[in-house]
Amino acid sequence: MAALPRILTVDPTGAVARIVRAALHLIDRPVIQVDVPGGTEALEEVFRAEFRLVISTLSIGDSMKGFELAIRVKQAQPDTGMLLLADVNDPEDLDQETREASPFVYLRRPIDPHRFLRVLLAALDNKDVLTAAYATSAPPREGLPAHLGAIPTLDVNAAQSMVDTLLTDVGAMAIVVANRAGEVLLERGAVGYLDREQLTSILLPTIHSIMDISTLVGGRPSALQAFDGDTYDIYVLSVGYHHFMCLIFDGQIGGRQLGAVNRYGRRAAEDLIALIGASALQIERIAQPDIPTALDAETEPEETIEPAAVRAEEWGVETPPPPEPEPLKLEPIENLDINIFDQQELDTLDESLADDLFNPERLAEIANETRRDRGPLSYDEARELGIIP
Repeated sequence: MAALPRILTVDPTGAVARIVRAALHLIDRPVIQVDVPGGTEALEEVFRAEFRLVISTLSIGDSMKGFELAIRVKQAQPDTGMLLLADVNDPEDLDQETREASPFVYLRRPIDPHRFLRVLLAALDNKDVLTAAYATSAPPREGLPAHLGAIPTLDVNAAQSMVDTLLTDVGAMAIVVANRAGEVLLERGAVGYLDREQLTSILLPTIHSIMDISTLVGGRPSALQAFDGDTYDIYVLSVGYHHFMCLIFDGQIGGRQLGAVNRYGRRAAEDLIALIGASALQIERIAQPDIPTALDAETEPEETIEPAAVRAEEWGVETPPPPEPEPLKLEPIENLDINIFDQQELDTLDESLADDLFNPERLAEIANETRRDRGPLSYDEARELGIIP
């Protein structure tokens, strides 16, 4: 049986020892932890036994400082990782040049839990703690679709209760919910030991493939992917087209949870889709502008641009007015038969009254007569006008 890894904490107040013990309890890793108050006691332990990691404060209460202790620990045990936890009033971080030359990891309280757990796990797994502490998250992968429109909003507060229920139903170590842009929206359980940004970045191409395969399979496609490893087992469930959910298990038991994930995980994914709404299964593709090529420029005819104004040849030349339109002339009626009219009416017709139709003064008098109050019509007048039979 291999010996358990050993961790040494150096802090006169005992706060660092409590932090390390809580982190080890969170990740459930068996470790031998030794706690000492000062640098002298720490060197005695280093000379007595081999440690995977030494965690110390900057001020350790005696004449020795944290920087000096780190150098002496590295001289005694070059493979031992060294972590210094600074106080609130100390510098926030080291510059790049000092960081590369220093034989220790420098973190300031309040501690970033994700970085602290990465350092702790790297030391326990015999990996480089400097790389684990200062390595940046995986950059977004190139070539991902960028014309799919806006990502629907997920109510994180409402989704938290659904994820907590799923975490209990399947017995997962952690659950992470992210969108197709790689942004982590919700994380529940012990997620600090796994780089969630790197996880979501790696899974993005497979999530985007669901959009492309939807036209092939039809309906409302959903995906369940399983990644079986020695340390961790990860199940990935699609939540519509724009979100996905990662269920993380211990590598020793995760392979037996496929049935529970398929049952409870799919049900939770459907609940999240209902929470997002109809937009979870809609893709608003942005129209891409057509870029003309050289071949198009050769085949398409050139458009003739007409000038908005034409310059006159000579200034001061008067333009003749347009000709007046010819008056309308009707052809005379040939062979007009006057007998079609009532002869009695024609005999009594006063031809001089026809001139009144073209006399403006007479027309004005007739118009004034129509404005006068004549009172009610008599029976005979109404009969003559044809109002009554």
